[in-house]
Amino acid sequence: MKTVEKEVGAILAGTISSITQRSIFNRLGGLATTPIQQLTAADRATILSELENSVRLFARSNSSQLIASIAKALSAESGASPGGAGGAGGAGPAVLAAPKKLPIEQEKDIATARLEAWSEAVRIGLSKFASVKVATAVSELARNIVFYAGKGTVELRSLKDDRGVVGLQIVATDQGPGIPAAKLDEIWAGTYKSQRGMGKGLVAVKKLVDEFQLDTRPGVGTTVTCIFRGER
Repeated sequence: MKTVEKEVGAILAGTISSITQRSIFNRLGGLATTPIQQLTAADRATILSELENSVRLFARSNSSQLIASIAKALSAESGASPGGAGGAGGAGPAVLAAPKKLPIEQEKDIATARLEAWSEAVRIGLSKFASVKVATAVSELARNIVFYAGKGTVELRSLKDDRGVVGLQIVATDQGPGIPAAKLDEIWAGTYKSQRGMGKGLVAVKKLVDEFQLDTRPGVGTTVTCIFRGER
């Protein structure tokens, strides 16, 4: 039986000590021994929020990838492959409201963007679990802007497609140095090493979202566009 403790423990093995893991699972209480398929959306949001804080504290070097892996393991969508580029055919989604553009220039802006993304996801009706994933992805994208480009913006756009599925589009844009093709290949291959984890952050975001697109040109800047859809 795939319980939270077994699945998450397997992901954290070799990164966070068993003693620290025990402390983390103790804080989760009965949720730690609950089968993943029996978790509610609220349970998943609670678990991911608690684990995200602990992973960032105890596994700073690869926290982004670990959080993305945990989110995928907790997901109720069996067989889903979040992060695949492109989407279904048909007309593109309609924008439900004016985009909310957030300036990203300082580290404090990362926390602001995270909170705004969470609030917008909840407002348009995404599940609590999906809202946590939205906040995590925006946090990673904003962190990349601050650390590698200096400044940029994150736009939040609520969407509705021709089937009535609500979603949230995130567009993170900067005018930084861009990412050379060779370095980008290393990032997707998982072989690129950055002191602050830029490559790991992008990989983590790609795993969290339903659609992912990256446009980067050296000397021009980088734009990451991703979409989270509502429960299907």
